Amino acid sequence: MNESNHAVPAPWQLSGRGYVIALSCSPAFGEICAQDMPALAGRARGGMGVLMVVDYASSNVGPYRELLLCPGRFDIGQRATAAITHIWVSTQASVDNGQRNWGLPKRLESFDTLAHDAHSERVRVQLPGHAPLTLALSRHGPRLPLGTGMLPSAWHTLEQPWHGHFYRTVIQASTRGRFARLRNHDIPHDSGFPDIGSQALGIGVYADGFDLRFPPATRRPIDTA
Repeated sequence: MNESNHAVPAPWQLSGRGYVIALSCSPAFGEICAQDMPALAGRARGGMGVLMVVDYASSNVGPYRELLLCPGRFDIGQRATAAITHIWVSTQASVDNGQRNWGLPKRLESFDTLAHDAHSERVRVQLPGHAPLTLALSRHGPRLPLGTGMLPSAWHTLEQPWHGHFYRTVIQASTRGRFARLRNHDIPHDSGFPDIGSQALGIGVYADGFDLRFPPATRRPIDTA
């Protein structure tokens, strides 16, 4: 495992398994999610967002687990693109390098699997000093080929504000996935994570062997966006 203060530059190659649950997000929800990110204030468009629960078996900083929320798209410059407002990970090396390389607002959390079988699992995630949240997920159906090439560029392009700059990253991924859904969730108001209960849940995907590439980000000052 890399030391937390050791720089591990892009590109990164990651593999593992995880859930991607689509959310139909309102602009108001996007604004709430981004309230700690002043550069995104007034930019939320809503639309399709995602909740992700990921177990990285390998990465450039070793294995780690992740909970991520992208609450739809944001108007940034001449385009509307995705921005991640919440991304909690289980190792300090992932926190430090995710912030440094791509402007991702990563925070360190604890991540526990409470139950797991061939078709479902329940996980608990907790930030230090906050109430834990729990998510129950399930998967079913045949494995089908999937990849970012099947999506419009706006859905695999990130624009992340960080320390006076926007970091733009175009992600590449390939996998075989099954249908999935979020069966239940308990997100206390003091968990530090937005309550997604007010947003409509869409179709989900469970990928049990994905390959993901994070290239170097391009960076520009926020005041030019």
